[in-house]
Amino acid sequence: MKTWVLYYSRGGNTKKIAEAIAEELEILKTEQVPPAYPPENVQLLFLGTGVYAGKPDPKMIEFIRTLNTDRVKNVAVFGTRGGNDTRAIETVKSLIKEKGINVIDETFSCQGKYFIFFNRKKPDAEDLKAAKAFARKIYDSLKA
Repeated sequence: MKTWVLYYSRGGNTKKIAEAIAEELEILKTEQVPPAYPPENVQLLFLGTGVYAGKPDPKMIEFIRTLNTDRVKNVAVFGTRGGNDTRAIETVKSLIKEKGINVIDETFSCQGKYFIFFNRKKPDAEDLKAAKAFARKIYDSLKA
């Protein structure tokens, strides 16, 4: 099954989760948006965003607006955040649904390092392990 991992990350937290997902599914490459775009039909797109002031980054929102419904069949959303607010992940899901693309109900979100002092060791090994389990579960459910 053709699977891609795309993300947007300012500080590197979401990139770490994207790389863990790619490692679990043996995907050779992850890319940051924009300008990355699936060059061919993708059965499963893992789409990750950092959460900034409770919202997804504007670059991620713009990227979602350009998604071609003919090229992407399913999207699984993941992200990292400084606090506990997960509304941005739901916003991303809603924007994708508005495009008419199937969105996987289950999401993955964890805390990331926030400034210098908060969540200094996040995402940690347990977060990466959980991200891999999330990816495997989604992938296997669609492959069946």
